[in-house]
Amino acid sequence: MKDLLITHTDLDGISPIILMNLTGINYEYKSIEIYDVDTTFEDLLKTDLNAYNNIFIVDLTIPKDIYEQLKEYNNVKVFDHHETHLYANEYPFAEVKVKEFGHLTCGTELFYNYLVKQYKNLDTKLIRDYIEIVRQNDTWDWVDRDFASKVGALPFVYGKKDFIKSITKRLKKDKDKFELTAFEKRYTKLQSAEMERYLKLKEKELKKYVINNYKVGIVFAENHKSELGNYLSAQNPDLDLIAIINNCEKISYRTTRDDVRCNDFAAIYNGGGHQKASGSGMSEDDRLAIIKYYFKDVKELENQEN
Repeated sequence: MKDLLITHTDLDGISPIILMNLTGINYEYKSIEIYDVDTTFEDLLKTDLNAYNNIFIVDLTIPKDIYEQLKEYNNVKVFDHHETHLYANEYPFAEVKVKEFGHLTCGTELFYNYLVKQYKNLDTKLIRDYIEIVRQNDTWDWVDRDFASKVGALPFVYGKKDFIKSITKRLKKDKDKFELTAFEKRYTKLQSAEMERYLKLKEKELKKYVINNYKVGIVFAENHKSELGNYLSAQNPDLDLIAIINNCEKISYRTTRDDVRCNDFAAIYNGGGHQKASGSGMSEDDRLAIIKYYFKDVKELENQEN
């Protein structure tokens, strides 16, 4: 028998895969987007969950109706840090914390704290240093923003699979601190300059609206969403939050203000997340509505092949 890991696609979702690699456990994983949660678990619950030793769910918010079905099994463990997911703590197999050891935490850190009790080889300064970098990137609770954000860009440099392979190999070394290679230093320096140009371009495209009594800045963008949202919020203190629309994926919400809760706004649209960083999904119906609104006379062809 083997374990199953179900996790997110960002750095905080990829890193639990790396931790599983380091344990040597026989396992398989599913790395999914937020909008695939319902479908993924509906399909999973149609199978025999007892075929796995453990089912680890990390950095994902699971609907309550799914929890009601998962509670029938003894091999499920959930680790997450989203404030809108705190209701899960009523289930004994779920650990959802916004803070750990006095600081904002992330799914990777919570999962690591669980694994390190059983796998002592994970208890190294190098691995802990990497976990801290992941935490800073996911929570924006910066200690060394410049370095941590460069590490956070590496999955886009290598691609997810090669990034996992590279970091797994690197974390096995006897070192005290996680470091960038010479290539990574050069690449991330160039990327930082490109991102700055991108932020300036999108700033010019920002439009301001009042939505549900919130003052919202809206921009269409696919890249650098976290950096863009925080930059635009800081540049526009008159706005409550920034909504970044990616028609292919989701809408991201960001604010730098302490008196505004992005997750409250996201909840209006069946989304969630953190106080200053949240999101809601773009469904197939949403995308179809955009197509019909723009092109007006639209008829879907029958018998389409994907």
